[in-house]
Amino acid sequence: MAFDGKQMVRIAKRMRQATGYLEIGMPQQALDRLELLGALGPFEAEVELLRGEAMRMQHRYEEAAASFAIAARKFPPESKAAWLALSLCCRQAGDSDRAVKMLGLARGAKPPEPGPHCL
Repeated sequence: MAFDGKQMVRIAKRMRQATGYLEIGMPQQALDRLELLGALGPFEAEVELLRGEAMRMQHRYEEAAASFAIAARKFPPESKAAWLALSLCCRQAGDSDRAVKMLGLARGAKPPEPGPHCL
């Protein structure tokens, strides 16, 4: 599906719904609202951030970390929320070394160059 105005409205609506479900502690319903959205265009980072938060609430830390990593790479460099969320998930998953590295990025350290060693 090509990204167009209708898709933009649909994604924005689903994101609002998912956010509402997260606010009332219903992460599975939030994930359900984010499924099968098709092309995400400029919303990709925000959708991944919401997915990550929903999975974190379900204690699915590895999957949450993967979504937070996508969000962190897509957000502008000055946006720290995704890096911080990724750091917290890594810590909760027991990966302290990675948690410290991601916390450094949340605090403003320069992200590593893309490559197989990265995130």
